[in-house]
Amino acid sequence: MFGFTAAIHAQDAGTSAPAAAKPSSGTAPTATAPAQPIAFNHKLHIQTANMTCKDCHEPRGNGSTLAIPQPPKCMQCHVGIATDKPDIKRLAEAAKNEDPIEWVRVYRVPSFVTFSHKTHTSAGNKCEECHGPVAERTAIALEKDTSMGTCIGCHQAKGAPATCDTCHAIMSKNGHSPFDVDRSILARLRLQPRDNRFHPAAPQLAAIASFLHAPTL
Repeated sequence: MFGFTAAIHAQDAGTSAPAAAKPSSGTAPTATAPAQPIAFNHKLHIQTANMTCKDCHEPRGNGSTLAIPQPPKCMQCHVGIATDKPDIKRLAEAAKNEDPIEWVRVYRVPSFVTFSHKTHTSAGNKCEECHGPVAERTAIALEKDTSMGTCIGCHQAKGAPATCDTCHAIMSKNGHSPFDVDRSILARLRLQPRDNRFHPAAPQLAAIASFLHAPTL
């Protein structure tokens, strides 16, 4: 705790809400980190304070989603740490007034995608596989490709289910894909057919072409 306090106080007092700051260590991401209302330093909290992802991002409900911390959570530690810093003062005031912090989302899952953090971590996947080297970042940017093709490729590489109903439960019926996928579509996704589950072109392909260009996660 003493080391964490010293590290926090060693920061420059003028670090509130930096504009589009890029991480200063590790391999720089291709994207720029968005400006956040509070300048949260992941590297400091993980490497110096020895905190883990679970300390701030607690599971919600059945664990499918993880919470983005709000002032009351932050003040559990900062009630006595770095209380003189401008950002901590803002957090304390927000916690007192029950005001939420409007964090800028970096990774987002579309409403038509069924995704569970618990399922992935229980299978042995690490946070860094989807979110990049967060422990090396002072600010978080979108630096990992989480498009549909990438997800399918990862599932196939790890031998995980990769049928449509795996991530799009509402589109399946009795566990079977509602349409066939031909080799040209797989080529666009940089995937290879396996187990003869993918068949030659079907009339439904025209209807689903736009779906294959769905927004990234």
